[in-house]
Amino acid sequence: MTVCAGFVCSDGLIIGADTEVSGGIKYHATKLRRDSFAVGEYVLTGAGNASFLGMAAAMIHYSLYDKREKFEKASSVEERARIFHGAIRGIIREIHKDYIQSVGYQVSLELIIGVRFTGQDEQLKLAHCAVDGGVSWLDHHVTAGSGSDIAMRFLTILSPEPCPMKLMTPIAFFCLAQGKLGAEGAGGISHLMKLPPPPTLQTVWSDSQMVELAEEALRLAIRYPREAMKAEQFNALLAKFSDDVRSVKEAVEQSIASETIALELIQRAKNNKPFQAP
Repeated sequence: MTVCAGFVCSDGLIIGADTEVSGGIKYHATKLRRDSFAVGEYVLTGAGNASFLGMAAAMIHYSLYDKREKFEKASSVEERARIFHGAIRGIIREIHKDYIQSVGYQVSLELIIGVRFTGQDEQLKLAHCAVDGGVSWLDHHVTAGSGSDIAMRFLTILSPEPCPMKLMTPIAFFCLAQGKLGAEGAGGISHLMKLPPPPTLQTVWSDSQMVELAEEALRLAIRYPREAMKAEQFNALLAKFSDDVRSVKEAVEQSIASETIALELIQRAKNNKPFQAP
């Protein structure tokens, strides 16, 4: 099972998912795929049967490649978006017709795709391929998988409108963490990819300590509707919550650095060499 999401920011898109893969035995692997096409790049994730997800990702890649000349001849970003949407819709229809409807057991396939059309008229768009085969562009957050309902509840409360990526990043990690807590078969660390990508692309964090902030998020969730807060007051509390999450993340990073220094101390002690702190 999976919990994944597409987060709409005021200055970009964030696509995220857990990393636990269940299929006979459990193991951890990324569920995000970043790929490029003639006029941009996209990040894809999804929920459902792992084989169908892999097949869909491969078919989308080759379909977009086959349409490279159409993309390059398109005169506007809107036309490029229509070509992209048509390619995705064709693949999803093909999968449903030729594969999903023909198998003898229940198979679900749901995709979330963040797209970046590059060039003079750069544009970011978020696509959702629903379980029923419908494909649509979205202007709001979307979640999918076994923990999607829980993740969306927190997301709706903490980010009712798009906010900057810097603020959305810790919120995204927190919402995915809550989704994993309430979902069977969703676990591991959380993985995020951003469009456009940041200069330093570090996207995987351990969020085990972030779940301790659940009480603070719940208090905020209860206060907002009951106290009829003004937007300024709510944004201030939301910013504080974001800072708290970020401080936990930084503490986790520091503990890793401390562990590295401890191992270096041990190694140098064995070699009778003096240690110089970085």
